[in-house]
Amino acid sequence: MRHQWADLPAEVRDLIGGRCGTVTRVTVPDAGEVAEFAAALEADTGRLFVKAARLDSPNLWMARKEAQAAPAVKGIGAALLWQEEADGWLVTAFEYVPGRHADLSPGSSDLPMIAGTLTGLADRLTPAPALKTFSLARRWAGSALWSEIAATGGLTPWQAEHLERLRELESRVSDAVAGETLAHTDMTGPNILVDGARVRVIDWSWPAPAAPWVDTASLVPRLIAAGHSAAGAHRWATTVPHYAAADPVDLAALAAVIAARWRLRALRDGGVWDALSAAAEAWVADLLGVSAPGGGLPRERRR
Repeated sequence: MRHQWADLPAEVRDLIGGRCGTVTRVTVPDAGEVAEFAAALEADTGRLFVKAARLDSPNLWMARKEAQAAPAVKGIGAALLWQEEADGWLVTAFEYVPGRHADLSPGSSDLPMIAGTLTGLADRLTPAPALKTFSLARRWAGSALWSEIAATGGLTPWQAEHLERLRELESRVSDAVAGETLAHTDMTGPNILVDGARVRVIDWSWPAPAAPWVDTASLVPRLIAAGHSAAGAHRWATTVPHYAAADPVDLAALAAVIAARWRLRALRDGGVWDALSAAAEAWVADLLGVSAPGGGLPRERRR
């Protein structure tokens, strides 16, 4: 549950005020759901972005990881200003990053800029700077999500038809995503801010060493959900050299796991996850070159 400014303990608000002066305005973003408190503040020292989490929160590690990653992504991510504890809370302050959420829809002028940013980001973060964080390969080792979905009766007809192939792809995901690039691993439109010709990537709460194409690939189903065809989203991704050079089977392995994760989320929460799950399913079908969900054939063959 996202807390409001008034919900924070007085000692936490006093800590923030002692650091930046009197807070005159608090703006809670309309995106994000992990941080217990997250808001842009206007204060005597200027604008800043503050996150806060209780020290007993199961997501506390994410706040620490984001602070650890900040120096490595300086200039692209939000710069870390300070991090302190007060009254059982961890408070992290970042520079305020101006901009709007990226537009991922077909024809968006943001897309070429995002592709350029992803290319530069992967180049800059290879090899991955030293952080105390598991690799994406280790994070997903032993993944058996498709079996879990099948056991609960939650497969779509298309997924049931291709279950064995999905399981096989999932079994190789750790090898597929292994690499020496520090990846964001949570690329979404709201985590990409566009300010004129400048693109920034924020919320580095899940950083992990991975293959250099992982972040680009993870945007493909987001583009499909935003209105692109699966082949069109893939075509955009190939403008990023790291993605264009990736093994198609490795791409399909990542796609299969993302599709499984989003299917589980859709079964639990519904809403936007239904659309995202369907987009990921279409992405897998396109990568495999098999009949698309609903019985149709892939619109285009990519290669």
